[in-house]
Amino acid sequence: MRGVLAFLSILVLSWGGDVFGPLERGDPIPSFKRFLKGKATEVDLYLIKGITEGLEVKVPKYMDFYAEGLVKELRGDLEGAIRSYLRSIELEPRYNPSYFRFNELIRKVKNPEVYREKITKILKKRFEKAPPVVVENPKGKVVFLVEKMSQYLLIYEGKRLKGLYPVTTGEDWGDKWKEGDRRTPEGIYYFTRFIPPERLPKIYGGIAVVLNYPNPVDRLLKKGGSGIWLHGSEEENRNRIPFSTRGCVVANNEDLRTIVKSIKPGNTLIAIYKAIPDKLKTENIKSFLEEWERSWEEKDVERFLSFYSDRFTWKGGGIKEWRDYKRRVIKNKRWIDVKIENLTVLAFRRGLSEEAEYYVAEFRQIYRSDRYSDEGIKRLYIIKEGKKLKILREEFREGG
Repeated sequence: MRGVLAFLSILVLSWGGDVFGPLERGDPIPSFKRFLKGKATEVDLYLIKGITEGLEVKVPKYMDFYAEGLVKELRGDLEGAIRSYLRSIELEPRYNPSYFRFNELIRKVKNPEVYREKITKILKKRFEKAPPVVVENPKGKVVFLVEKMSQYLLIYEGKRLKGLYPVTTGEDWGDKWKEGDRRTPEGIYYFTRFIPPERLPKIYGGIAVVLNYPNPVDRLLKKGGSGIWLHGSEEENRNRIPFSTRGCVVANNEDLRTIVKSIKPGNTLIAIYKAIPDKLKTENIKSFLEEWERSWEEKDVERFLSFYSDRFTWKGGGIKEWRDYKRRVIKNKRWIDVKIENLTVLAFRRGLSEEAEYYVAEFRQIYRSDRYSDEGIKRLYIIKEGKKLKILREEFREGG
Protein backbone atom coordinates (compact mmCIF):
# COMPACT_ATOMS: atom_id res chain seq x y z
CA MET A 1 0.00 0.00 0.00
CA ARG A 2 2.87 2.38 0.86
CA GLY A 3 4.40 1.87 -2.56
CA VAL A 4 1.11 2.65 -4.30
CA LEU A 5 0.58 5.82 -2.24
CA ALA A 6 4.17 6.95 -2.99
CA PHE A 7 3.65 6.36 -6.67
CA LEU A 8 0.34 8.29 -6.64
CA SER A 9 2.00 11.13 -4.72
CA ILE A 10 4.71 11.42 -7.34
CA LEU A 11 2.15 11.47 -10.14
CA VAL A 12 0.13 14.20 -8.40
CA LEU A 13 3.17 16.31 -7.57
CA SER A 14 4.67 15.98 -11.04
CA TRP A 15 1.48 16.62 -12.97
CA GLY A 16 2.02 19.45 -15.41
CA GLY A 17 5.72 19.84 -14.43
CA ASP A 18 8.87 19.30 -16.48
CA VAL A 19 9.65 15.98 -14.82
CA PHE A 20 6.36 14.31 -15.78
CA GLY A 21 7.52 13.26 -19.23
CA PRO A 22 10.62 11.30 -18.12
CA LEU A 23 8.74 9.63 -15.24
CA GLU A 24 5.95 8.62 -17.50
CA ARG A 25 8.49 7.03 -19.80
CA GLY A 26 10.15 5.27 -16.86
CA ASP A 27 13.34 7.35 -17.12
CA PRO A 28 14.79 8.32 -13.69
CA ILE A 29 18.11 9.62 -15.05
CA PRO A 30 17.14 13.33 -15.25
CA SER A 31 16.24 13.22 -11.53
CA PHE A 32 19.71 11.92 -10.66
CA LYS A 33 21.35 14.52 -12.89
CA ARG A 34 19.47 17.33 -11.17
CA PHE A 35 20.40 15.88 -7.78
CA LEU A 36 24.11 15.83 -8.60
CA LYS A 37 23.94 19.46 -9.73
CA GLY A 38 22.16 20.47 -6.52
CA LYS A 39 18.94 21.26 -8.37
CA ALA A 40 16.77 18.29 -7.35
CA THR A 41 13.06 18.91 -6.91
CA GLU A 42 11.01 17.37 -4.10
CA VAL A 43 9.76 14.78 -6.57
CA ASP A 44 13.35 13.94 -7.61
CA LEU A 45 14.24 13.31 -3.96
CA TYR A 46 11.21 11.05 -3.48
CA LEU A 47 12.19 9.04 -6.53
CA ILE A 48 15.88 8.71 -5.63
CA LYS A 49 15.05 7.75 -2.06
CA GLY A 50 12.56 5.17 -3.27
CA ILE A 51 15.07 3.60 -5.68
CA THR A 52 18.06 3.49 -3.34
CA GLU A 53 16.64 2.73 0.11
CA GLY A 54 16.00 -0.88 -0.82
CA LEU A 55 19.69 -1.52 -1.61
CA GLU A 56 21.22 -3.74 1.05
CA VAL A 57 24.76 -2.54 0.49
CA LYS A 58 27.24 -1.30 3.05
CA VAL A 59 29.24 1.42 1.34
CA PRO A 60 32.95 1.58 2.31
CA LYS A 61 33.85 4.89 3.88
CA TYR A 62 36.39 5.74 1.17
CA MET A 63 33.62 5.40 -1.43
CA ASP A 64 31.39 7.64 0.68
CA PHE A 65 34.06 10.35 0.50
CA TYR A 66 34.61 9.77 -3.24
CA ALA A 67 30.86 10.17 -3.89
CA GLU A 68 30.83 13.25 -1.66
CA GLY A 69 33.71 14.68 -3.71
CA LEU A 70 31.83 14.10 -6.98
CA VAL A 71 28.77 15.94 -5.70
CA LYS A 72 30.85 18.87 -4.42
CA GLU A 73 32.76 19.00 -7.70
CA LEU A 74 29.58 19.08 -9.78
CA ARG A 75 28.24 21.86 -7.56
CA GLY A 76 31.37 23.96 -8.03
CA ASP A 77 32.93 23.49 -4.57
CA LEU A 78 36.36 22.45 -5.87
CA GLU A 79 38.35 22.80 -2.63
CA GLY A 80 35.65 20.89 -0.76
CA ALA A 81 35.83 18.17 -3.42
CA ILE A 82 39.63 17.97 -3.12
CA ARG A 83 39.35 17.55 0.66
CA SER A 84 36.82 14.73 0.16
CA TYR A 85 39.06 12.98 -2.38
CA LEU A 86 41.99 13.30 0.03
CA ARG A 87 39.94 11.65 2.80
CA SER A 88 39.07 8.87 0.35
CA ILE A 89 42.77 8.37 -0.47
CA GLU A 90 43.74 8.39 3.21
CA LEU A 91 41.28 5.57 3.89
CA GLU A 92 42.13 3.60 0.73
CA PRO A 93 45.50 4.66 -0.73
CA ARG A 94 45.04 2.39 -3.75
CA TYR A 95 41.72 3.75 -5.01
CA ASN A 96 42.74 5.34 -8.30
CA PRO A 97 39.54 7.32 -9.18
CA SER A 98 40.11 9.54 -6.14
CA TYR A 99 43.69 10.26 -7.29
CA PHE A 100 42.57 11.14 -10.80
CA ARG A 101 39.86 13.51 -9.58
CA PHE A 102 42.29 15.05 -7.06
CA ASN A 103 44.85 15.72 -9.81
CA GLU A 104 42.24 17.02 -12.23
CA LEU A 105 41.12 19.64 -9.70
CA ILE A 106 44.38 20.61 -8.01
CA ARG A 107 45.42 22.81 -10.95
CA LYS A 108 42.20 24.82 -10.58
CA VAL A 109 42.60 25.99 -6.97
CA LYS A 110 44.69 28.80 -5.47
CA ASN A 111 46.85 26.88 -2.97
CA PRO A 112 47.64 23.50 -4.55
CA GLU A 113 50.78 22.94 -2.47
CA VAL A 114 48.73 22.66 0.72
CA TYR A 115 47.03 19.60 -0.75
CA ARG A 116 50.21 18.30 -2.41
CA GLU A 117 51.92 18.11 0.97
CA LYS A 118 49.09 15.98 2.34
CA ILE A 119 49.14 13.53 -0.54
CA THR A 120 52.95 13.27 -0.35
CA LYS A 121 52.64 12.09 3.26
CA ILE A 122 50.07 9.48 2.26
CA LEU A 123 52.28 8.19 -0.57
CA LYS A 124 55.41 8.00 1.60
CA LYS A 125 53.55 5.70 3.94
CA ARG A 126 52.01 3.70 1.08
CA PHE A 127 55.34 3.14 -0.71
CA GLU A 128 57.62 2.81 2.31
CA LYS A 129 57.87 -0.88 1.44
CA ALA A 130 58.76 -1.63 -2.19
CA PRO A 131 55.72 -2.78 -4.20
CA PRO A 132 55.72 -6.30 -5.74
CA VAL A 133 56.71 -4.94 -9.17
CA VAL A 134 60.23 -4.62 -7.74
CA VAL A 135 60.87 -8.37 -7.85
CA GLU A 136 64.64 -8.23 -7.33
CA ASN A 137 66.97 -5.32 -6.67
CA PRO A 138 70.33 -5.54 -4.87
CA LYS A 139 71.48 -3.11 -2.21
CA GLY A 140 72.96 -0.01 -3.75
CA LYS A 141 71.15 -0.45 -7.10
CA VAL A 142 68.57 2.20 -8.03
CA VAL A 143 65.29 1.77 -9.92
CA PHE A 144 62.65 4.36 -10.81
CA LEU A 145 58.87 3.93 -10.74
CA VAL A 146 56.33 6.43 -12.08
CA GLU A 147 52.65 6.28 -11.18
CA LYS A 148 50.40 8.25 -13.52
CA MET A 149 47.43 7.89 -11.16
CA SER A 150 49.07 9.86 -8.36
CA GLN A 151 51.51 11.84 -10.60
CA TYR A 152 54.59 10.86 -8.60
CA LEU A 153 58.04 9.45 -9.34
CA LEU A 154 59.59 7.06 -6.82
CA ILE A 155 63.23 6.06 -6.48
CA TYR A 156 64.16 2.80 -4.74
CA GLU A 157 67.68 1.92 -3.69
CA GLY A 158 67.59 -1.82 -3.22
CA LYS A 159 64.05 -2.10 -1.86
CA ARG A 160 64.27 1.03 0.29
CA LEU A 161 62.38 4.16 -0.74
CA LYS A 162 65.07 6.74 -1.45
CA GLY A 163 62.99 9.56 -2.96
CA LEU A 164 59.46 10.63 -3.84
CA TYR A 165 58.84 13.51 -6.27
CA PRO A 166 55.72 15.02 -7.87
CA VAL A 167 55.78 14.93 -11.68
CA THR A 168 53.39 15.53 -14.54
CA THR A 169 52.65 13.16 -17.43
CA GLY A 170 50.68 13.20 -20.70
CA GLU A 171 47.50 15.20 -21.20
CA ASP A 172 45.66 12.01 -22.10
CA TRP A 173 45.63 9.53 -19.21
CA GLY A 174 45.80 6.42 -21.41
CA ASP A 175 48.76 4.29 -22.52
CA LYS A 176 50.72 5.48 -25.54
CA TRP A 177 49.94 3.76 -28.86
CA LYS A 178 50.82 6.23 -31.61
CA GLU A 179 52.78 9.36 -32.44
CA GLY A 180 51.13 12.56 -31.27
CA ASP A 181 48.51 11.01 -28.97
CA ARG A 182 49.87 13.10 -26.03
CA ARG A 183 50.07 10.01 -23.82
CA THR A 184 52.85 8.76 -21.57
CA PRO A 185 53.74 5.12 -22.33
CA GLU A 186 53.24 2.42 -19.71
CA GLY A 187 55.92 -0.24 -19.44
CA ILE A 188 59.48 -0.94 -18.33
CA TYR A 189 62.24 1.16 -19.87
CA TYR A 190 65.79 2.31 -19.23
CA PHE A 191 67.56 5.64 -19.59
CA THR A 192 69.68 5.58 -22.74
CA ARG A 193 71.48 8.95 -22.61
CA PHE A 194 71.54 12.51 -21.33
CA ILE A 195 70.96 15.22 -23.92
CA PRO A 196 73.64 17.94 -23.62
CA PRO A 197 72.09 21.17 -22.24
CA GLU A 198 73.44 23.21 -25.16
CA ARG A 199 71.33 21.12 -27.55
CA LEU A 200 68.11 21.62 -25.60
CA PRO A 201 65.51 24.32 -26.28
CA LYS A 202 64.73 26.43 -23.19
CA ILE A 203 61.37 24.74 -22.65
CA TYR A 204 63.18 21.64 -21.28
CA GLY A 205 64.82 23.47 -18.40
CA GLY A 206 68.36 22.40 -19.29
CA ILE A 207 67.96 18.73 -18.26
CA ALA A 208 66.66 15.81 -20.34
CA VAL A 209 67.23 12.05 -20.22
CA VAL A 210 66.00 9.78 -23.04
CA LEU A 211 63.98 6.58 -22.44
CA ASN A 212 64.15 3.58 -24.81
CA TYR A 213 60.51 3.82 -25.86
CA PRO A 214 59.28 1.82 -27.70
CA ASN A 215 60.86 -1.19 -25.99
CA PRO A 216 60.79 -4.72 -27.53
CA VAL A 217 57.40 -5.55 -25.95
CA ASP A 218 55.96 -2.27 -27.26
CA ARG A 219 57.18 -3.12 -30.75
CA LEU A 220 55.61 -6.57 -30.47
CA LEU A 221 52.31 -4.86 -29.62
CA LYS A 222 52.86 -2.43 -32.54
CA LYS A 223 52.90 0.62 -30.27
CA GLY A 224 54.16 3.72 -32.07
CA GLY A 225 55.67 7.09 -31.29
CA SER A 226 59.07 8.15 -29.98
CA GLY A 227 60.90 10.92 -28.13
CA ILE A 228 59.86 10.04 -24.57
CA TRP A 229 62.08 11.80 -22.01
CA LEU A 230 62.34 12.64 -18.36
CA HIS A 231 63.01 16.37 -18.40
CA GLY A 232 62.60 19.74 -16.68
CA SER A 233 60.85 22.92 -17.78
CA GLU A 234 61.45 26.64 -18.13
CA GLU A 235 58.11 27.17 -16.35
CA GLU A 236 58.44 27.45 -12.58
CA ASN A 237 56.73 24.60 -10.70
CA ARG A 238 55.68 22.95 -13.96
CA ASN A 239 55.24 19.65 -12.09
CA ARG A 240 52.31 21.18 -10.20
CA ILE A 241 50.13 21.04 -13.30
CA PRO A 242 49.09 17.36 -13.49
CA PHE A 243 48.47 15.66 -16.84
CA SER A 244 49.88 18.45 -18.98
CA THR A 245 52.72 17.08 -21.16
CA ARG A 246 52.84 15.77 -24.72
CA GLY A 247 53.89 12.36 -23.36
CA CYS A 248 57.12 12.94 -21.46
CA VAL A 249 57.56 12.81 -17.69
CA VAL A 250 58.30 16.32 -16.39
CA ALA A 251 59.75 17.13 -12.95
CA ASN A 252 60.54 20.34 -11.13
CA ASN A 253 64.03 21.55 -12.15
CA GLU A 254 65.29 21.61 -8.58
CA ASP A 255 64.00 18.05 -7.95
CA LEU A 256 65.39 16.89 -11.28
CA ARG A 257 68.91 18.01 -10.41
CA THR A 258 68.73 15.60 -7.46
CA ILE A 259 66.97 12.84 -9.41
CA VAL A 260 69.51 12.65 -12.24
CA LYS A 261 72.34 11.96 -9.79
CA SER A 262 70.88 8.46 -9.44
CA ILE A 263 70.74 7.79 -13.20
CA LYS A 264 73.40 5.72 -14.90
CA PRO A 265 72.54 5.66 -18.63
CA GLY A 266 72.27 2.12 -19.97
CA ASN A 267 71.98 0.64 -16.50
CA THR A 268 69.03 2.31 -14.72
CA LEU A 269 65.50 1.01 -15.20
CA ILE A 270 62.35 3.14 -15.04
CA ALA A 271 58.89 1.54 -15.01
CA ILE A 272 55.74 3.56 -15.70
CA TYR A 273 52.30 2.40 -14.54
CA LYS A 274 48.81 3.81 -14.54
CA ALA A 275 48.56 2.49 -10.97
CA ILE A 276 51.35 0.63 -9.16
CA PRO A 277 49.80 -2.61 -7.85
CA ASP A 278 50.15 -3.59 -4.21
CA LYS A 279 49.36 -7.22 -5.08
CA LEU A 280 50.74 -9.12 -8.05
CA LYS A 281 51.37 -12.75 -8.97
CA THR A 282 54.94 -13.05 -10.22
CA GLU A 283 57.04 -15.97 -11.47
CA ASN A 284 60.38 -17.01 -10.02
CA ILE A 285 62.57 -15.14 -12.49
CA LYS A 286 65.71 -15.82 -10.48
CA SER A 287 65.18 -19.58 -10.82
CA PHE A 288 64.41 -19.16 -14.54
CA LEU A 289 67.71 -17.35 -15.06
CA GLU A 290 69.66 -19.93 -13.07
CA GLU A 291 68.33 -22.69 -15.36
CA TRP A 292 69.10 -20.58 -18.44
CA GLU A 293 72.65 -19.99 -17.15
CA ARG A 294 73.15 -23.68 -16.30
CA SER A 295 72.06 -24.90 -19.74
CA TRP A 296 74.50 -22.44 -21.32
CA GLU A 297 77.41 -23.57 -19.14
CA GLU A 298 76.62 -27.24 -19.76
CA LYS A 299 76.55 -26.56 -23.52
CA ASP A 300 73.10 -28.15 -23.69
CA VAL A 301 72.25 -26.19 -26.83
CA GLU A 302 68.66 -27.33 -27.36
CA ARG A 303 67.72 -26.78 -23.72
CA PHE A 304 69.38 -23.35 -23.84
CA LEU A 305 67.44 -22.41 -26.98
CA SER A 306 64.16 -23.60 -25.40
CA PHE A 307 64.32 -20.50 -23.17
CA TYR A 308 63.79 -18.23 -26.20
CA SER A 309 60.48 -17.18 -27.74
CA ASP A 310 59.64 -18.03 -31.34
CA ARG A 311 59.15 -14.25 -31.66
CA PHE A 312 62.69 -13.53 -30.44
CA THR A 313 64.61 -10.93 -32.44
CA TRP A 314 68.22 -9.77 -32.41
CA LYS A 315 70.58 -7.79 -34.63
CA GLY A 316 71.08 -10.85 -36.84
CA GLY A 317 67.40 -11.46 -37.55
CA GLY A 318 64.82 -13.71 -35.89
CA ILE A 319 64.74 -16.93 -33.90
CA LYS A 320 65.91 -19.12 -36.82
CA GLU A 321 69.09 -17.11 -37.29
CA TRP A 322 69.62 -17.03 -33.52
CA ARG A 323 69.35 -20.81 -33.24
CA ASP A 324 71.78 -21.35 -36.10
CA TYR A 325 74.22 -18.87 -34.61
CA LYS A 326 74.08 -20.27 -31.05
CA ARG A 327 74.35 -23.90 -32.16
CA ARG A 328 77.50 -23.05 -34.08
CA VAL A 329 79.08 -20.86 -31.38
CA ILE A 330 78.32 -23.00 -28.32
CA LYS A 331 79.45 -26.26 -29.91
CA ASN A 332 82.72 -24.57 -30.89
CA LYS A 333 83.65 -24.02 -27.20
CA ARG A 334 85.40 -26.61 -25.02
CA TRP A 335 84.04 -25.00 -21.85
CA ILE A 336 81.84 -22.06 -20.84
CA ASP A 337 81.48 -20.28 -17.51
CA VAL A 338 78.75 -17.64 -16.91
CA LYS A 339 78.16 -15.54 -13.80
CA ILE A 340 75.15 -13.32 -13.05
CA GLU A 341 75.72 -10.47 -10.58
CA ASN A 342 73.66 -7.53 -9.28
CA LEU A 343 70.35 -8.86 -10.58
CA THR A 344 67.43 -6.42 -10.90
CA VAL A 345 64.00 -7.63 -12.01
CA LEU A 346 60.97 -5.41 -12.56
CA ALA A 347 57.49 -6.70 -13.41
CA PHE A 348 54.83 -4.96 -15.47
CA ARG A 349 51.09 -5.45 -15.58
CA ARG A 350 48.46 -3.65 -17.60
CA GLY A 351 45.08 -2.65 -16.14
CA LEU A 352 43.68 -4.77 -13.32
CA SER A 353 45.33 -8.07 -14.23
CA GLU A 354 46.38 -10.14 -11.20
CA GLU A 355 49.44 -11.48 -13.03
CA ALA A 356 52.55 -9.83 -14.44
CA GLU A 357 52.44 -9.31 -18.19
CA TYR A 358 56.21 -9.25 -18.68
CA TYR A 359 59.52 -8.78 -16.87
CA VAL A 360 62.78 -7.01 -17.50
CA ALA A 361 65.84 -8.58 -15.90
CA GLU A 362 69.04 -6.54 -15.84
CA PHE A 363 72.34 -7.80 -14.46
CA ARG A 364 76.09 -7.85 -14.82
CA GLN A 365 77.09 -10.83 -16.92
CA ILE A 366 80.62 -12.26 -16.71
CA TYR A 367 81.29 -14.70 -19.55
CA ARG A 368 84.38 -16.89 -19.84
CA SER A 369 85.28 -19.65 -22.30
CA ASP A 370 88.40 -21.27 -23.74
CA ARG A 371 88.17 -19.02 -26.81
CA TYR A 372 86.50 -15.79 -25.75
CA SER A 373 85.68 -13.72 -22.65
CA ASP A 374 83.71 -10.56 -21.92
CA GLU A 375 81.65 -8.84 -19.24
CA GLY A 376 79.02 -6.14 -19.24
CA ILE A 377 75.36 -5.30 -18.70
CA LYS A 378 72.82 -7.85 -19.98
CA ARG A 379 69.11 -7.02 -20.21
CA LEU A 380 66.45 -9.65 -20.91
CA TYR A 381 62.80 -9.00 -21.81
CA ILE A 382 60.85 -11.99 -20.54
CA ILE A 383 57.25 -12.74 -21.52
CA LYS A 384 54.79 -15.57 -20.82
CA GLU A 385 53.79 -17.82 -23.69
CA GLY A 386 51.09 -20.18 -22.48
CA LYS A 387 52.34 -21.20 -19.05
CA LYS A 388 56.05 -20.85 -19.83
CA LEU A 389 58.45 -17.95 -19.52
CA LYS A 390 60.31 -17.07 -22.71
CA ILE A 391 63.01 -14.52 -23.63
CA LEU A 392 61.68 -12.09 -26.24
CA ARG A 393 64.82 -10.02 -26.59
CA GLU A 394 68.25 -9.70 -25.03
CA GLU A 395 70.56 -6.70 -25.05
CA PHE A 396 74.21 -6.58 -24.03
CA ARG A 397 76.53 -3.63 -23.51
CA GLU A 398 80.15 -4.50 -22.88
CA GLY A 399 81.84 -2.76 -19.98
CA GLY A 400 79.36 -0.69 -17.95
